[in-house]
Amino acid sequence: MATASHPSFDAASLGNAMGASFDTYRANTSAALRLLVGQQQWREQLLKLEQRRIARDREAVEGLLESLRTARDWTDFAVATQSVWRDYLGASTTLWQEGVAAAMQGASTWSDSARDFTQQWQEACAGAQASASRVPGALPMREWMNAFERAMSSAANGAAQPGKPAGAGRAQGASAGGGQHGH
Repeated sequence: MATASHPSFDAASLGNAMGASFDTYRANTSAALRLLVGQQQWREQLLKLEQRRIARDREAVEGLLESLRTARDWTDFAVATQSVWRDYLGASTTLWQEGVAAAMQGASTWSDSARDFTQQWQEACAGAQASASRVPGALPMREWMNAFERAMSSAANGAAQPGKPAGAGRAQGASAGGGQHGH
């Protein structure tokens, strides 16, 4: 019966790897929470603008009602409503400008946040990779990818007939079989 060898346990190296994974966790959680805070701030701004829009509409309706109540004829009503509409359009323009400014500021904030998140993740992942390379049995990512590619290449070459290049084996099999589906 064959015995399997087990890698030695090094608590210090494992602690460093766990610390790196905690740094990654911390970076991801921090990013998620900062996005949540940004979302809540954005909602507050939108709700404040919406509240001001509702107040603008209410004031316009109240102004129209007052114009209708005090007007003696169509001329008085037209003059009074013209004043209401001027105030309404002025308030609408102000709200629109503030909405655009808030959107521009929000886009800038999201862009800055994305840059910060990316930097934090790069630092956390670099720390995790550096820590993982010190753990016995762990390979850095580039070495692991090279080993994976070699394994895939040898598996593909193993599918070819022994002693012949991989492409030659496939070509012979296709011609000997009489076509793609063996006809």
